[in-house]
Amino acid sequence: MMARRALSAIVIGLAVLLAIGALASDLDDLTAGVWTAAAGPETYHWQLWITADGGLAGVVHVMSGGRKKSEVPIDRAEWQAPELVMHVDATGVDYRGTVDLAAGRITGTLFMGDRRLQAMDLHQSDPEKIAGLHARPLGSGPWCYVPPPRLDDGWEVGDLADAGLTAESLGALVAAVEAGEAGVVHSLLLIAGGKLVAEEYFHGYERSDLHRLASVTKSVSALLVGQAIDAGEIAGVEAPVLDFFPGLRKPEDARWTTETLHHLLSMSMGLAWEDGGNSHGTGPAFFQQVLDRPVSYEPGTHWAYQSANVNLLAGVLKQATGRHADQVAQQRLFTPLGITAFDWDFLATDGYRLMDGSLRLRPRDMAKVGLLVRDEGRWQGRQIVSADWIRRMISPQIATDGPEQYGYLWWLGNVRGPGGQEPVVFAHGRGSQFVVWMPRRDLIVVTTGGNEDNGKEFSVMRVLARLL
Repeated sequence: MMARRALSAIVIGLAVLLAIGALASDLDDLTAGVWTAAAGPETYHWQLWITADGGLAGVVHVMSGGRKKSEVPIDRAEWQAPELVMHVDATGVDYRGTVDLAAGRITGTLFMGDRRLQAMDLHQSDPEKIAGLHARPLGSGPWCYVPPPRLDDGWEVGDLADAGLTAESLGALVAAVEAGEAGVVHSLLLIAGGKLVAEEYFHGYERSDLHRLASVTKSVSALLVGQAIDAGEIAGVEAPVLDFFPGLRKPEDARWTTETLHHLLSMSMGLAWEDGGNSHGTGPAFFQQVLDRPVSYEPGTHWAYQSANVNLLAGVLKQATGRHADQVAQQRLFTPLGITAFDWDFLATDGYRLMDGSLRLRPRDMAKVGLLVRDEGRWQGRQIVSADWIRRMISPQIATDGPEQYGYLWWLGNVRGPGGQEPVVFAHGRGSQFVVWMPRRDLIVVTTGGNEDNGKEFSVMRVLARLL
């Protein structure tokens, strides 16, 4: 009897061990490679890994045309074979699917809460064969510094050594990008002493690609307003905002009569917005929505980052110059800077452009904007924007709710580097779009990226401050 019981215990123990081994093997198969699906122009690669506590987490790589646009964390995943649920908290989306490891397939659906969004079936892919997934192509060999090429675009190029920088420091920065310390970086440019000395592209991006600027568009818009003031088309920053919208219904709130361009450009209009003022829109109907907002704070007394208000500048420029913002920019800013390619069409309405975040430029041309600010409005000896406007634009106009101060749609702050705190003037767009001027070091840094939803928005700046 005892022998039979002992034998039964051994059999049960072996069965448990085999089950655990099978589960471990299945986990290895589940976390091998990536799970891929196409949806419209984009491809989504879901990648899982086993966490330190034995759970599952991961990331969704968002790709398009051989380029990695962005990534979104999979905060946690629950797997009770064959059912898998992956939670993406940043978007509020869950993926629920049935796994067939033998076929390398997951049949599933995207949900928002209990609401079914769309079916999405995944197939297992080899990440080493996905162009643009990695920061630098696999098998491309060790990174080595190559000075930027001299092109017919107006840039004077130089060498890192001329700027007091080393290939080792830039190499450490590239290695940090490859390791994901800076999230998803698409481009990195360094301009020292007015010369382009470093130009690196990652995740399938190239120098010819137009890149979305996001809220760097706001900072470009400030330059266009300054040019209109320089031309006498706008009397100055004390011009009442309502003067530029004579055909629209007047606001009911009497405090609107005291709203000026100074308040608009410094984010101190004090308007009440239930959604924080970050809705996008342009054209007369949208302008009316902004004018209909009540005034919560006395203009000029309270800073609040409200993108919606900035779109009024599309109407301001049209009323002041007789032309739409893209036309003004092409004639007065882009052509003088030698910028031959741009796109400002996203969500344009009746010719009015979004002034808060839809402009696309090439990184080299973004850097020209930074150099224009550094040189007080001059480019190759030509005064494109008055020095007076540049100085006012990047002077503190109001304190923010953080450590930075705000000028006219430009930020002013500090970065902590090896030598301590260093003042910076910068334009910033969501996802790690940056044009940063470091006056003490005479250095301009330009980055583009896809860090909208992964919590690494400012990681590239922290890495730069540590390594340069």
